[in-house]
Amino acid sequence: MTPKEIVKAAFEAEVSPLLQERGFSYIPSQFAFKRTQGFFTQIISITLSHNNSSEDIKFWSAFNVTSPRYNAWRKQHEMDKFEGHLGGCMDWNIPGWRSEEDHNTSFDFSDPKQRANVLQDWLSKCLRAGLPYLDSLSAWEGLADDLVRWRWHWGRAADFSMIAGREDRAVSVLEAGIWDLQAQNFSTSENAHPILVSKKQRQATERDSEVALYRERIARITNSENLNPAINASPR
Repeated sequence: MTPKEIVKAAFEAEVSPLLQERGFSYIPSQFAFKRTQGFFTQIISITLSHNNSSEDIKFWSAFNVTSPRYNAWRKQHEMDKFEGHLGGCMDWNIPGWRSEEDHNTSFDFSDPKQRANVLQDWLSKCLRAGLPYLDSLSAWEGLADDLVRWRWHWGRAADFSMIAGREDRAVSVLEAGIWDLQAQNFSTSENAHPILVSKKQRQATERDSEVALYRERIARITNSENLNPAINASPR
């Protein structure tokens, strides 16, 4: 059996039945598990290292959430279609997934005698931290909170807050984004290579454009006396 076949067989035998009891469907072609929670689709994907061999087998997982409601909202507001997951991360970045002393970013499935223990370790972490994390992302405010935690995609976090009917939160998120962007330093030394100087200048220009967009958006939100009623009516 190939490394992938070994890992898949173990998951199909031990993990799939337990996740199916919790509403997940197993997608063999994607080596993933999916379930619907309200307006959201929760996805657990298993990935194997490209360097795997018969003696060295590593795998890890990703926990993500999607929803067609987001693109419906973007279309309503004449915004480009968004491609990708709305939120999520690799397993080792999930709050509570591992202890502070654990720095592993993969599961070692190399030793046949230890595979049952490794699989149980993954499943325990999945049930204890992974599934609650997916549930926290299966709400617009939860998605916004997670992006703020990561301190990125501030504009999308504001979108999620608007969909949740939290215009005040959208403004505070954008203000935090402006502060975070302005704290970035793109200066260079006098002796810096011209290529580096050009790169930093481009990054600074992109940063300033994003800040301007956030400020413009804050002005639109705070100055609007009749906010779009569809926003407040959107599901949380």
